[in-house]
Amino acid sequence: MTEREINERDSLENEVRLAERLTDADRIRILRDLLRTVDAIRRSKSPEELRREEEVRWRLEGAPARERYAALV
Repeated sequence: MTEREINERDSLENEVRLAERLTDADRIRILRDLLRTVDAIRRSKSPEELRREEEVRWRLEGAPARERYAALV
């Protein structure tokens, strides 16, 4: 492992240790904050940006991608 990878791993391990101490109320507060952030980001985007995002999401997660994946398996 490189020094950078070691530092990243240490940082993630610290985050996990901190997360272990969260209460359910803390987790709910964090998730609500994330939902508010997502809503704010979506409201800031133009209809065209939202349409493009939805098209990309459909291409990556929708039927065509699933059909290609099923053909590989």
